[in-house]
Parts: sequence; structure tokens; C-alpha cells
Amino acid sequence: MTLVQAQLPEAEYRLLRQRASARGEPMKEIIRQAIHAYLAEEPVDAADPIFHAFPLGASGPKGHDTARKHDDLLYGPARRR
Repeated sequence: MTLVQAQLPEAEYRLLRQRASARGEPMKEIIRQAIHAYLAEEPVDAADPIFHAFPLGASGPKGHDTARKHDDLLYGPARRR
């Protein structure tokens, strides 16, 4: 895990502490839940090739490397700098 520090207004801190206490959970768990809920709201792009590209090919002893080149196969060759 990565440690993240943030400053909150005193009123928000008190509300967070009260919510955590009411639920019997540590504040860090309440914060994780809030972040998870925020990130879950991110819209999914239905046009993303990942949802329409399969099957891409075979991997295995025949020399195919679909697993290693999946980004190139889905989104086109990576641009080299």
C-alpha cells in the first residue's frame, strides 16, 4: 500500500471522525471506501477495443506472444520516443 496524506478542513475532519466512530471502523477505512465509490463512478467507454477485440490470437508454443503485445494488438503499435 501507499501512504497518502491530505489536509482537511476541521469540519470535514470532525464529520469523518464521527462517521467512522458510528460505524465502528477506522477513519482510513472510511476514506478508502469514499475513494473507491468516487473511482467507481468513472464512466466506461463502450467503444474501447478491449470490449470488442477478442479473440486476438493464440499464445503458446507456436511463437505467438499475444499476452506480451496485447496493448499493441488492441490500440495499435506503441509510439517510440
